[in-house]
Amino acid sequence: MENVFQFRESYDQKPHPYAPSPTVSITQRMIEGVTCYWFTPEDPSPDRIIVYLHGGGFAAGSIRTHGNMVSHFANELRAKTLFVEYALAPENPYPAGVNDIVKVYRALAERYPRYQLDLIGDSAGASLIISTVGEILHLCLPLPDAVVLISPWVSLECDTPSMEENAAADHTLNKGMLQLFARAYTGSAPFEVSSPKKASLPQFPPVLVMVGTNEVLLDDSKYFYNDIKNIQSKSRLSIYDDQPHSWLKKDIHKEASRRALAEIAEFIGA
Repeated sequence: MENVFQFRESYDQKPHPYAPSPTVSITQRMIEGVTCYWFTPEDPSPDRIIVYLHGGGFAAGSIRTHGNMVSHFANELRAKTLFVEYALAPENPYPAGVNDIVKVYRALAERYPRYQLDLIGDSAGASLIISTVGEILHLCLPLPDAVVLISPWVSLECDTPSMEENAAADHTLNKGMLQLFARAYTGSAPFEVSSPKKASLPQFPPVLVMVGTNEVLLDDSKYFYNDIKNIQSKSRLSIYDDQPHSWLKKDIHKEASRRALAEIAEFIGA
């Protein structure tokens, strides 16, 4: 998995495209053995916590790559936001990352039983939300109040039409890269077990799915929404015209990102 490690190193060292929100403080905390970071804005909501799960193909990503963006989320959504540095593949393949997230989620649900708990994730982080909801149901834990999936990667099989149709338009991801990450994440588990596409979900929280038209993962969002709307009536698919993969991470200040933040705030009731 040398290429995965090379990607992780270059991804972590890539300069941030914009500065963090100056009004948000960041504090590191260990929760159930998992490294986490609290992002606290000025005058946060007294009864809401957001859990943020970062992208990076299950094999990369950290507070270094996503911290600046998450600080703007915390500020705009006026909520304490917990950034979870879950275990990364290939050293820790499925289900290690999901297990870390579930441990943190269970601890929050127990410590803050009267709080609204929302989950937001981008790309592989959004994928992990879907898998985490499956585990939450299995463990009979309370479901999140709402979830937001930004450019989610749902089919680890990488077999949707947009994977080929949007290959020239997507300058972030490609099929070969995703297949490499999928093999690293899955390890010895078959896709039937590890892929969110295969998850059995008799229930699901209210969900906002957001995706750009230029993504190879465009159909992942469409197909997931078409399935989940039959389970959860409070489901919404928002397709952003001419936007790349995880566009808020690339430029939080452009109009499409401001519109997306406003939509997230409206959806979760911030």
